[in-house]
Amino acid sequence: MADYESIGLENIEISPDKAHLDDKFQTLKTLIVSSAHVVHDTYAGFFAPLLPYLIERMSLLKVEAGMFLLLYQGASVLQPVIGHLGDKTNLRKYALIMPALTGISLSLLGTAPTFYIGLLLCLIAGISSASMHSILPALVARLSGKQVGKGMSFWMVGGEIGIMIGPLLVASVISVFSIKATPWLMIPGIAMSIVLSILLKDMPHHNASTNHQAKIPMKEMMSIMLPLAGVILMRSFLRTASEIYLPVYLIEEGVNPWLAGSSVSLLLGFGVAGTIAGGFLKDKLGFKKVLLISIIFSSIGMIFFSLARGFLQVLWLALVGTTSMMLLPVGLAFVQESFPNNRSLANGFYLAILFALSAVAGVATGFMYDKIGGNSTFLLSGFIGFLGIPFLFFLPKEGKTT
Repeated sequence: MADYESIGLENIEISPDKAHLDDKFQTLKTLIVSSAHVVHDTYAGFFAPLLPYLIERMSLLKVEAGMFLLLYQGASVLQPVIGHLGDKTNLRKYALIMPALTGISLSLLGTAPTFYIGLLLCLIAGISSASMHSILPALVARLSGKQVGKGMSFWMVGGEIGIMIGPLLVASVISVFSIKATPWLMIPGIAMSIVLSILLKDMPHHNASTNHQAKIPMKEMMSIMLPLAGVILMRSFLRTASEIYLPVYLIEEGVNPWLAGSSVSLLLGFGVAGTIAGGFLKDKLGFKKVLLISIIFSSIGMIFFSLARGFLQVLWLALVGTTSMMLLPVGLAFVQESFPNNRSLANGFYLAILFALSAVAGVATGFMYDKIGGNSTFLLSGFIGFLGIPFLFFLPKEGKTT
């Protein structure tokens, strides 16, 4: 057995009773679990840089290209089922192999011989992603004590760092070698899954309750999930426009392909700051105030991005990236705190809504792009973002747990 005492993981197994008594934030353990998110989401960052090449090689419309994202993120509808199973049994060991499975599938996407094989690879990666995102955030929440907002920031920052690295990595490989070299990028994912599975094999089961037959609080869950779905849907248009179609738009404007692909990393780099700020502000101000800040400033940023040119676009893109990403750790922390005995299920519902609506918005944004052009799509998506504000009034107050 590995010497976990040498890296500070001794006596990590925590009984359910002791878990309630331990309110300390376990930094090292949280960072180790979050590292799986870094590795996995590096591959999720491949989509935007690969899209211009797939569109050209397969002669796709923008709306057809949006189908890749639809299948990848649409598979998240499985997350509540996986999450519910995760509350009843320990699925963590399976979640840790998902960076490898996602890495293999999305590394092969750039060389997919046909549109339909590309869709199949995205579906496999989507199921893999749904499995990991259903299980591991609940473990992070347990390791966060009373600072769940901070813990979710760690988790989400891991994902943002991965998605930020992904476009730079794949764009660099394509530039230096060619798109045919992208399958080699699966190697780090395979290696990291092996390492993490060994390193984290003695981490505890995340379930906070010993009563596996506990009633699922569906009414209370829906009172939170439905208003959040409205906020997420209105936000999804500006996120998919900026994350997925930004490289396509920049290449059409004559920007170098490497710079166009790297633009998403710039956006997500600012998103890391927003993810960190969102979690900490949630613990200080409350989730509703942070959501309102996120909606207002990300929508303003997208509108002015579409109207600006040159360096000013970079500044407005920074605002979009920073403020739009505040939503993720805030929402995730709120649902984890609201349902401590059903954390994986609640987490699964939240992320299923998040990814599924983003997938639908990705196709809808592609349709708008085909019809009205990139610049008008960015402008319209900014105005749509404001429509998320009314849904905030339907969210329940903080502090209620089920």
